[in-house]
Amino acid sequence: MAEDDREVRVADRSWTVAPTFAWFTAILAGALLVIDGDVRALADRLTTKRADQPAGPAATVHTASAAEVDDTDIVAKLPPAPAGSHDIGALDDVCLDGTEEKCAKWAMDGFYRAVAATKKGTLGRALRVSWYGDSVIATDDLPGRLRSRLQAELGDGGPGFVYIVPPHRFCQHTAITRTDGENWLSFAVSTSHAGDHLYGPAGASVETTNARAGFKLVAGTATTAELYYLTQPTGGTVTLSADGAEIAKVATAADAKAPGWAIGTAPAGAKKFELSAKGKTRLFGISLENKAGAVVDNFGIVSVHVKSYATADTAHWTTQLEHRSADLVMIMIGANEAHWLGPKDAATKEYQSHYEKLLAPIRKARPDATCLVVSPTDQAEAKDDSYVSKPIIPVLVDAQRKAAHAQGCAFFSTFEWMGGKGSAAKWFKKHLVSSDFTHLSKSGAVKVSDAVFDALMTGAKRYADK
Repeated sequence: MAEDDREVRVADRSWTVAPTFAWFTAILAGALLVIDGDVRALADRLTTKRADQPAGPAATVHTASAAEVDDTDIVAKLPPAPAGSHDIGALDDVCLDGTEEKCAKWAMDGFYRAVAATKKGTLGRALRVSWYGDSVIATDDLPGRLRSRLQAELGDGGPGFVYIVPPHRFCQHTAITRTDGENWLSFAVSTSHAGDHLYGPAGASVETTNARAGFKLVAGTATTAELYYLTQPTGGTVTLSADGAEIAKVATAADAKAPGWAIGTAPAGAKKFELSAKGKTRLFGISLENKAGAVVDNFGIVSVHVKSYATADTAHWTTQLEHRSADLVMIMIGANEAHWLGPKDAATKEYQSHYEKLLAPIRKARPDATCLVVSPTDQAEAKDDSYVSKPIIPVLVDAQRKAAHAQGCAFFSTFEWMGGKGSAAKWFKKHLVSSDFTHLSKSGAVKVSDAVFDALMTGAKRYADK
């Protein structure tokens, strides 16, 4: 490993807590271990929605259905894109080859091209969207809604990539129900780090010497199950089954650690998939798909921030991204940074640079696909008996936009789309955001995901009509 690689993995505590709070953190973590018996409990407590707070203007969490919400004037009326631009509302495309007036290749073209091929039946596989993010994504409210909209439009491609065991109890996937044993040890880029920095495509992995896991589709069936694993000396064996019938047996033993993939097929489609691991086994996840349609991977992990993926081995992650072959890679982070960064902090000035480093492996692995950065929502804080927008949010949004364009990624400003400064308080009154002013209610998630979907499909139609 090069010296500069080692340096990038050194923890930068200035991003999380001030040194004066170190003892407090240690005592709190110890107390949580005693109370909850789990190292990850600290992340649990820090990200739990504050639904049990005393009564007050930010005390309640209401997950109203979309029909209950009067959203009149809740969304900003954005100006139309200038002539020749590929922008669609809050979706800010960027030219990769040429000028905006005469552009041969736009950042969104890879995804639009894949949508067109899917509709023609010529893509040869399911269209893939991989959505990375923090706890706002991990709940699956946003990816799950986009999954249902895309599958209604393009066909049921299956659940997509799922964790063998979620790296945190808030990491959900609404397309499946799961069963797993008690012998899995979990690692992730923002929770418990792996010594070898190998996390697969989603930023998380599990290991065992003897364990089982099961996945049952909530609706529909899947015809293929692709296991993502690590080869290693004295590696064990994994058996895959579909609806009770064995479909693959995978030996993970090899002379050295390296990524491995194995596919089992159930041509008639299966509802329930199971795996049994015997011997020393390290797994990154399993992809459940059909031969056509669309999938949306939920790669959200609690407590992720812009520097989390610096803990991952870059070459390994690039290889995993390349193999996953997503047509659209989405990244929505910033909610955590907004809690500790200030507009004039020294670390804030470095934010764009760190975001560009996060995007670089994605662009290298998938140069012909689309990378889309989705900004954090507006956040509010108490001030003078009212709730005002955190001043850091527009600073982060601006840095993310610049980083996205510098790396050839499109940008969706959720912040501007939802109304900019002051919109978090308005959304709370409409029951669209929770009492922490960070996590969306289910109704709020529906509106944000639908806005992204509408922009994506509008762009795909324009592309097809050219």
